[in-house]
Amino acid sequence: MDVQVGTVELTPTWGEISVIVRRLAFDGKQQIAVKKIWPEAARAFAAAEALQRLMSLLSDDQKSVVANILVQELGKQGY
Repeated sequence: MDVQVGTVELTPTWGEISVIVRRLAFDGKQQIAVKKIWPEAARAFAAAEALQRLMSLLSDDQKSVVANILVQELGKQGY
């Protein structure tokens, strides 16, 4: 009998990471939160700039996908 073993994707999204960092920051652990997240935050800022520059090149359908993802991720953060 063959048993197929799969994997479960547990990598958090950026919205979920933001919730973790916000909790640390609001709990008075700002220095810990910033030091731990900074390499990822730097990537997020760079990615945001890249997306901003690309937006004018995207089709309406692609812009809609971006907008939906932004709404989903901001929703995870309570916005």
